[in-house]
Amino acid sequence: MRPRPAVLVALGVLACGGPGGGRQTPAPQSPQQALDQFMAAVKAKDLDRMGDLWGSERGSAVGWMKPDDLKKRLTVFQIYLNHVGYRVLEGPTAVTGQDRMQQFRVELQRPNSCTVVFPIQMVHARSGAWLVNAVDLASLPNPADACKR
Repeated sequence: MRPRPAVLVALGVLACGGPGGGRQTPAPQSPQQALDQFMAAVKAKDLDRMGDLWGSERGSAVGWMKPDDLKKRLTVFQIYLNHVGYRVLEGPTAVTGQDRMQQFRVELQRPNSCTVVFPIQMVHARSGAWLVNAVDLASLPNPADACKR
């Protein structure tokens, strides 16, 4: 008895994880979920997942940004936001004049025992997912510098 082609195709799709090559993680449905998942990806040094979670109103940057440019930007985010822990000090709060945006103030505990506070904005993409949209790197000290107490 030979398997039917439709059964083989179905098994192949299941084995490969379906469309997207196995990356079937649900999109964040709240600003807090987007922040939590992005910060977990930063901590894990998972640039692919960070790329899924960073974008604009039109969607994840993976879908519209050149891969080399995306990798460079995400690498900078990963270096500046590398942490052993973080906590939300404030938010999510509305961003004036931007109905699709929410903002957090986050305290980041860096591996070198420094603690820094920075704003991070989330956007509600047209797809319905929440994504990290803007990280104010200028408000963060260089991670290579000694901790200023």
